[in-house]
Amino acid sequence: GAVGGRSGAVSGPGPSAEGRVSPAGKAQEALQERYRLGSLLGSGGFGSVYSGTRLADGAPVKPWHGLSPTDCTVLLLQPNGTRAPLETVLLAKVSPGCAGVIRLLEWVELPNSFVLVLERLEQCQDLSDFLVEQSFLPEKEARG
Repeated sequence: GAVGGRSGAVSGPGPSAEGRVSPAGKAQEALQERYRLGSLLGSGGFGSVYSGTRLADGAPVKPWHGLSPTDCTVLLLQPNGTRAPLETVLLAKVSPGCAGVIRLLEWVELPNSFVLVLERLEQCQDLSDFLVEQSFLPEKEARG
């Protein structure tokens, strides 16, 4: 069926500085034009994470479908009138200047959920998995 929503390539919180806002009913289709969805990487209480590819340049991405507006801890009203989950706003603020934070490439608000498109690193390990294997994280390694 028709899906309405807001979309934006992230240069800061909310839709992009270019003001690209998908017309009503086109947000999901716009994502499908830019990304190829791959296999499910995992799912949990806050949504599902997939492997994916950005069609423009073949870059690997992780589309994350979840974060229902009613389940979000905080929804922030943006100056342009859109709303965004706190997680999206924080990622957009820190990911461009911090090499240790996965970049938020784009986000879309659908009627019942948000879709976040994140960069997908090939050689990485979840911190909790690392701590299970190693028992602790040495300060030198934590500082990079």
